[in-house]
Amino acid sequence: MAERKGSKTVKRKTKKKTSAPKDEADEVSVEDVLFGKNPSRSYVLRDVWFTSLASVINEEELPEDSKRELMFLTLSNALLDMIMDIMPEDLSVLFARNLDDYLAVTVVNQQYNLDLLQQFQDDFAAAKGTKFKDERKLNDAVIEFEEMWWNSPRKDLGGKTPNAAVAEAGAKYNL
Repeated sequence: MAERKGSKTVKRKTKKKTSAPKDEADEVSVEDVLFGKNPSRSYVLRDVWFTSLASVINEEELPEDSKRELMFLTLSNALLDMIMDIMPEDLSVLFARNLDDYLAVTVVNQQYNLDLLQQFQDDFAAAKGTKFKDERKLNDAVIEFEEMWWNSPRKDLGGKTPNAAVAEAGAKYNL
């Protein structure tokens, strides 16, 4: 089932097929294209960036814990810059906004020791059920439910609404 936040739908990993750029005759899943090569991609990034970055960071006069944090932050920033640079601008903007939302939700989940999107799914299923005639009926039910859910105070969020908690987390990190 698709999850929704406001008017944004967050799709779970799917088993849809796509044509691989290398050989259009071979079909691979979207999940394989997006995530399957990540271990290999990580090794490429290590080979391209690690040695020079480690050298620069090792020259810094910082405690070891601070060096590891600096390494993480520098690599995270470089990876995000690379992702934003390689995508068309309109997709980069969409990705950046979705990433900001995802990170803010993750902060809320960590802060309150819960899973907002799973809680939304569970509450939706309890209120609206899990069987729908078609995708349109499901979508209509989600749209009807989500406005109420995201804007209703919750005990597990200390009386805040999910939207308010997410906005507060985003503001804390200037997202």
